[in-house]
Amino acid sequence: MKRKITAAACAALVLAMLLALTGCGASVVTTTQPAETLPEITVSASASVKLVPDKATVSFGVETQETTAEAAQKNNTEAVNRVMEVLTGRGIDEKSIRTESYNMYPQYDWSDTGDQRIIGYVVSTSMSVQDQEISELGKLLSACVEAGVNDIGSVRFLCSGYDEAYRQALAQAVADAKAEGEALAAAAGKKLGDPVTITEGWQDTSARYGKNADFASAEAVMDSATGPVFQPGETEITANVTVTYSMK
Repeated sequence: MKRKITAAACAALVLAMLLALTGCGASVVTTTQPAETLPEITVSASASVKLVPDKATVSFGVETQETTAEAAQKNNTEAVNRVMEVLTGRGIDEKSIRTESYNMYPQYDWSDTGDQRIIGYVVSTSMSVQDQEISELGKLLSACVEAGVNDIGSVRFLCSGYDEAYRQALAQAVADAKAEGEALAAAAGKKLGDPVTITEGWQDTSARYGKNADFASAEAVMDSATGPVFQPGETEITANVTVTYSMK
């Protein structure tokens, strides 16, 4: 005798088979249609703000030469102490004064036969002074030379308004990136959307006041009355950004 299988019975049978497969560790995979992604455009821009440096760090040293190590060290110490008296006498905080190096080495005399003999000793002390007003730098160096400084190294110019100027440059760079993105999107027949990512580029902090930076040469004009007059010129503070926008 043949039996008729109804549609409801077929559906129940299929469901039972799926449940049985699931119970045995099988999995049922469902797929969904991926969401539509908007096209993107990436642009880079930079902007600069110019500042006149108002702070400086100067490096200088005292070098003494004597026939004995003891005498060379003694004379060097006395000269350095005189320089320290000048610095503290001008109201410079000891936190702004740093000893960079201290060295002693012998001097040799070479004979025609290749033999050598010690004829003296050299002691050198190098120092750096931070947080100085550029307008007072020439007078400071002249007073230090009178006290015993005989080796002036380099001057680093710094800007106390660096952070504010950098933020201005950063804002301008982002605005320039948007303008460039709008122009490129229009050329492609699109409209610029919202920014997806904003990446800040490399930043040169060598002019940042209170931060470590490489020493740079300083141009000075001699003045017999006040000592050298330093001309810091202008420092260019630059910000770089890369921005990715959506297009619609």
